[in-house]
Amino acid sequence: MASELEELRDLVHQLKADNERLLQEQAAVQSVEAPSNARSDPLEPVGIRAPPERLLYIPRERKCPVFRGRTGISVEEWVDEVQASIRARHLGPLDQAYFMLDHLEGEAKDEIKYRPRAEREDPHKILSILRELYGCSKSYVALQESFFSRKQLDGESLQEYSHALLALMDRIQNCAPNVVPNADVLVRDQFVEHVNDSALCRELKRLVRLTPTLSMLQVRTEAIRWEQEGRPSDNGRGAASSLGIMLESVIMSELLGVLVE
Repeated sequence: MASELEELRDLVHQLKADNERLLQEQAAVQSVEAPSNARSDPLEPVGIRAPPERLLYIPRERKCPVFRGRTGISVEEWVDEVQASIRARHLGPLDQAYFMLDHLEGEAKDEIKYRPRAEREDPHKILSILRELYGCSKSYVALQESFFSRKQLDGESLQEYSHALLALMDRIQNCAPNVVPNADVLVRDQFVEHVNDSALCRELKRLVRLTPTLSMLQVRTEAIRWEQEGRPSDNGRGAASSLGIMLESVIMSELLGVLVE
């Protein structure tokens, strides 16, 4: 009996020693982790973390080209660019005038610089002066002759040819605003009349006769489709089939428009 009590006492002492050792090890671990878990802000509530940093993207300001007069970009191209830059910067009328002057060089800048102050500080006057001086290097008649003599060049795609006609018409309208009320029709008819492919020319004329309300872009779309899908040199029946589909789609769209009205 005495021996059993002695064994129990030894076991109790061993358990106490083990418990004390574990408590010391736990205290040592907590003392090491405490600095890393410390909060930088003592007033920050527990469990609430600061929001992550976010990068703010600020777009670069639109770069405006310089207008020099008779060299470099045209006045109409510069006007489009400078007006877009002004809208992006939300400038007032006086600041607009100074901004325009800062983007002029050479004879164009001298022309505005020696004008009366009322004109120098009026953005609309500045544009009007520059357009009057540099807006039309050719006469209206010469521009018309260039437009009506323009034909599709060898190796020039239908899209490139249409762009050339549209650019010429744009110059005519800039030179004489409101003089050509039916510009799209003129460009369309010039395009139809002077494409290189004689077979395509005939089919486009037929298409325009059937649906005279077609726009320039619609005619060009059908011409490109016909060229890609129905060249007579590839397959005569393919050309006829492509034309039939083209005419059918156009007529159906016209009928739908009438029914809707």
